[in-house]
Amino acid sequence: MNRPDGTRAARHIAAFACAVALVCLCACATVFASVAAFATELTHAAEPALGVVPTVETASEHDAARAARRARASHGATVLWSDDMEGGTNGWTHRDHGWGIEPHFHTDSYMAFEGGTSWWCGTLDLDANGGYGNGWDDRLELPPVDVSGASYPVLTFAHYFHSEPQRDITLLQAMRGGALDDLNAGFDGLIPGGAWVDIGTYGYVLSDLDNPLEIRFQFTSDGTNSDEDGGFDSVGGGYMVDNIKIFDFYGGEVFFLDDAENGGLCNPNVQDLAGDYWHITERPCAATSGAHVWWCGDDADTSHVPGRLDNWLVSPPVDIGSLDPGTPCTLRYMLHAEVPMVDNDYWTIYASTDRGETWYQLGAWWGDFEACSGWSQAGIDGLSITHLLPGSSFRALFRFLTTENGCGPGAAGGAGITLDDVSLVAGTSPVERTSWGRIKAVYRR
Repeated sequence: MNRPDGTRAARHIAAFACAVALVCLCACATVFASVAAFATELTHAAEPALGVVPTVETASEHDAARAARRARASHGATVLWSDDMEGGTNGWTHRDHGWGIEPHFHTDSYMAFEGGTSWWCGTLDLDANGGYGNGWDDRLELPPVDVSGASYPVLTFAHYFHSEPQRDITLLQAMRGGALDDLNAGFDGLIPGGAWVDIGTYGYVLSDLDNPLEIRFQFTSDGTNSDEDGGFDSVGGGYMVDNIKIFDFYGGEVFFLDDAENGGLCNPNVQDLAGDYWHITERPCAATSGAHVWWCGDDADTSHVPGRLDNWLVSPPVDIGSLDPGTPCTLRYMLHAEVPMVDNDYWTIYASTDRGETWYQLGAWWGDFEACSGWSQAGIDGLSITHLLPGSSFRALFRFLTTENGCGPGAAGGAGITLDDVSLVAGTSPVERTSWGRIKAVYRR
């Protein structure tokens, strides 16, 4: 994985934004839809380039080269490439990116609790102190444990954690009544005392859980601020655990013990594949131009986004080799979102200037626009890629991630994210007003 040099990204958090001022300009009824966002100014993507990226040069690259030369000469606004989604896929590629991801939980000697190794959801590949990356969703699963005959079964363990507070969290989960239930509120931040803690014999009581017991530790990180992008610098993050034991508190019988030695007894895992939901469709929420849009959502249930998504949509390559460093260059798009922030569902946007070999994160967001006419105005303000120039060939990546239970309901019946009128513009242009762009994008670089 390539990792860019440069200053660490500063994290910008925009609080819930209200569209009242814009309503006054547009003489519309009050818009109560709100959007929250978390973003970094410049970070590196969590994943390598797509394997399905075509390697042949496209007509758009030839056309863009001529347009780029004109833009370089005048710095006037020149559209290098645009797509209103009315002509089919037009070189876009999309996929479920969940396949092929290796679990990050493993046994490791680094900062181990005792003995030779401990379980660790982290890596030394990002920095010398050890840490974790963006967009992780990892599980350490205990094998089924039969506690028949136990009068008071208890789970105990030793652990250490260091992760972004309130965002990157480790949950302890178990099956109760046939459904997965959280046994804790989440381990996050730096463990009190900054060192390993053995929770002791007074651990988690398991009496009312399904038997055989099905228990797991789940570590998830959101789309930004981790050791990967420098937004959060952990030491040994995100989560370490050792001496996982299930025993009868009164009888003393030990039903399960994993001391993480010799490979351990637990099973590292990642989320199952959910499928690729990006597709061109005609939406009940009208497109901003024509009738067609890209939508990452479920036609079978338009009020709910499926869980476990890591869906990528990548634009065709556009030649930017003729653009000089410093030439204003902006990615513009129209986006409608019905992604209520219940837990950790969000979309994030990356840019590449080397045809997809290296990706840079431009921002990450969540929000529920609710009304069909609510469209982000990123198509006007845009996301600058000037800081990434010079380059050879531009591509944009729209990535949508959801947690295990998905998100919704979408009040407008279009749960997910809807994309229309994407373009790459060189030079400067005035800010325009539109009647349909009532909700401004809450983050732009």
